[in-house]
Amino acid sequence: MIEEVSVKNFALIKEANIEFKNNLNVLTGETGSGKSILIGSINLALGKRASKEYMREDNEDTIVSICFSEKNDEILNKIKNMDIPVDDDGKVIIYRKITKDKNIAKINDMNCTLSKIKEVTEMLVDIYGQHDSEGLRMGNRHIDFLDEYIGKEAYEKKKIIKNLYDELKVENEKLEKFNMDEGKRYREMDLLKYEVEELESANLKQGEEEEIEREYKILSNAKYIVENLYAAKNIIENANIGNAISELKQATKNDESIKSILDSLYDVDAIVNDNIKELDKKIDSYDIDEEKLVEKENRLNLIRNILKKYNNSVDIAIKSLDEKKNTLELLANYEIEKEKQEKKVEQTRNNLLKECENLSQIRKQAALVFEKRLIEEMVDLGFLDVRFEVIFNKKENPTTDGYDDVNFNISLNKGEKMRNLAEVASGGELSRIMLSIKTILSDSYGTETLIFDEIDAGISGITAGKVANKLNKIAKNHQVICITHLPQIAAMADNHYVIRKRIEEDRTITDIEALDSDGMLREIGRLIGSNEVLTETVLANARELKDIALKEKNNE
Repeated sequence: MIEEVSVKNFALIKEANIEFKNNLNVLTGETGSGKSILIGSINLALGKRASKEYMREDNEDTIVSICFSEKNDEILNKIKNMDIPVDDDGKVIIYRKITKDKNIAKINDMNCTLSKIKEVTEMLVDIYGQHDSEGLRMGNRHIDFLDEYIGKEAYEKKKIIKNLYDELKVENEKLEKFNMDEGKRYREMDLLKYEVEELESANLKQGEEEEIEREYKILSNAKYIVENLYAAKNIIENANIGNAISELKQATKNDESIKSILDSLYDVDAIVNDNIKELDKKIDSYDIDEEKLVEKENRLNLIRNILKKYNNSVDIAIKSLDEKKNTLELLANYEIEKEKQEKKVEQTRNNLLKECENLSQIRKQAALVFEKRLIEEMVDLGFLDVRFEVIFNKKENPTTDGYDDVNFNISLNKGEKMRNLAEVASGGELSRIMLSIKTILSDSYGTETLIFDEIDAGISGITAGKVANKLNKIAKNHQVICITHLPQIAAMADNHYVIRKRIEEDRTITDIEALDSDGMLREIGRLIGSNEVLTETVLANARELKDIALKEKNNE
């Protein structure tokens, strides 16, 4: 559930902290007071991209955070498996900070992408916006509602179907390669034979180019290297260290202290002699061989010319050789391999169709229960003579959702024929139908929190009371946060918050306040009243509505 929402510098909200509780949380306020802004800030925290229209003109940083307290071990394990740290208390804190230059997003202090935040929050909260009922007007969305009702079994089948669909696509692409005429096939084979022979004769090896380049550099400069070595040897030999030693020997006969210098010079003489021997060996090792130099140059040019065709990579060239040999073998055995590939395509397609059929049967069985339950919920919401059925048609080709084309057909009044839901309902009717669907789906939701943004659009009177009862019913097993204009729904609130606008330093500011019991009555009275004055009659009506709501709660 959502424990707290904190908002700073978001549109008209300068700073707000809202502590939500269990059951039914209702938010009310005058039109334009900022109720939609609050939902906008929550959507921002849940991973929606920042819109400039919500950024304040004072250029201060926008910060939104939501603290969830999650008790469902399965959901917590899924989050942990995404490498997101979660403590034993089950707290999941989503944090967004929008600055001029940066967009920071975190889950439990760990930087995350918006897509990862969406993936996590979809498990924690479901938002029904005031325009979401329009999804019922789109026939292609009906299958999503049914699959959502079925839940895990449908999603697992759809995973299998998607994998098979992707596999079939790959196998069909492989089969496409066999669609060539004989002339093109032979031309392709000739080219492949040439490329395979070129690569095989080159016998490329990792590191060979660098090694040959090093050897070539030495060979091409051998003459100059030997000249340098001879010159160095001559300089060393002409140093006459032997003569220096002879002079020092004479000196030590008269002064013993000079012996230490003589000993050092003996060491120098030994080192010089060793170096002269090493220089002789090195000079003898250089082979000024023009033929060998040409050979190295030709090999180096061959390697470089071939690698130009393969992104200058030996690995890519070797991999390409294997691929070309495989393709050549395929083309050499064209008819046999084509038949094999056709069988693979057929087998994969059969497996896909089999899983589509399995999913279709699951949907059709679930649809029978879904139809009955939806009719029951709709009757509760004031549809007295409603008929509803789920219509299945089979698509010509399967998709990642299977091969079912699902549409909801409905009749809302006695004597009316069944028609597609997209063609029938008004705005208010769509809101109630969607609430009926949400009521059914809430039983299968793993998400603990449901947010309804003006689910009451287009309804009033007795129907408003029925909608209030329905929201209360959902709130028994879920945390419900509901924005409303209707006093009947406000009266049903377990926790009530009011959103108000005020002027501060020539700026419009939105405040959010949690109401006590007296504040609740006054706000319900404001929703009932037709002017700014709360008369005793209006407050009495508010008390009556609250009493009726409490009786409804106590009688459940």
